[in-house]
Amino acid sequence: MYEHLNLKAWPFQVVPDEEFATIWAGRPQTRRQLELLLRKMQYVPKSGLHLLWANFGMGKTHTLLHMHHLCQQTEGRLIPIYAVMPKRAKGFLEVYRAIVSRLPYDYLGDQLVAAGQGWSGSLTQHPLFSQSPGVVNAILSMRSGDAEKGGIARQWLMAQPGLTARELRKAGITYRIKTPEDAISTLSALTNLAVHNSAGLPKKLVIMLDEFQRIGELRPRIGGEINAGLHSYFNEHSKGLEIILSFSFGRQDNVSFLLSDELKSRAEPQRISLDVLSKTDAVVFIRDLLEQFRLQPTDQWAFPFSEDAISTLVDHIAKTKQLTPRRLMLYANHVLLEGLMERDSDNFDVITSKEVERRLSDPSLGTLDSDEPSE
Repeated sequence: MYEHLNLKAWPFQVVPDEEFATIWAGRPQTRRQLELLLRKMQYVPKSGLHLLWANFGMGKTHTLLHMHHLCQQTEGRLIPIYAVMPKRAKGFLEVYRAIVSRLPYDYLGDQLVAAGQGWSGSLTQHPLFSQSPGVVNAILSMRSGDAEKGGIARQWLMAQPGLTARELRKAGITYRIKTPEDAISTLSALTNLAVHNSAGLPKKLVIMLDEFQRIGELRPRIGGEINAGLHSYFNEHSKGLEIILSFSFGRQDNVSFLLSDELKSRAEPQRISLDVLSKTDAVVFIRDLLEQFRLQPTDQWAFPFSEDAISTLVDHIAKTKQLTPRRLMLYANHVLLEGLMERDSDNFDVITSKEVERRLSDPSLGTLDSDEPSE
């Protein structure tokens, strides 16, 4: 804690973080969009495909992680998965691996036990696994406590090459995941298991695939295969599935060029967008952010800055740069850190406008700040 700053934790973080993502500051319209989407995903039975576009530095990943946090508050109705589109993917199998590697296997194991209750015969013949019966023995192997069997099962689920027939037999598996069709079948079986509920209460798997604009860097054949794989997977689940694809680049219109006609036809008409902030929006963002971290309520909303200092910081950025949450936190972080180095923690003087001007003249900021996406 930072008692002398009246803060319970450090408020300026430019790297996405799951704990920090529980916080939401500013952008009330986007927050309303997320809350509406959350309600829709819970109470509308049919599956949905959603598109999230963000300008550089606008907090796209933070928004997805915040949605992940909100899903976790739904008492199991929404099961969130956050995954990142692989760089320079060679096909749908790599997208499949990115998703499957983030699945909650302890939860899936419990789901498998529940599915077996009241089912006579082998679970591999259960309708949930008609497309990929190997999923049953893979998850059982992971629950067995046998490290070798569990490792083999995980490698198989990840479609990793190199497993021998003997190793597969040890885990009770008779085939490999080698093609996009195999991957779609396995992912569909895992999805069926994730949303299965013998009590009849609706559940949904929510897959958030970040950085999907990377598909534009791939050869057309590979991009087409990935689009087709996602389309086929989505078509397998008329209920119980939500997919959110996120894109980060300068023009929102470019989203359409990266999706196949089939995926575009499945996408919900309402897109979530995160564009640059106005000066007023920027001040509100910092005010809300600081408020989230207060130890004690205060009339000095800008402390440890003065209100004029916040306005000066925003004006300084707006003269030459776009106002984004990442940039606001980067600059505020720099000013506050430098200010702390020169102050006595027992008698903290508020950071003034003049000090902000002096701190922001530091040329090192230029090497930290960029309009380009970080890799």
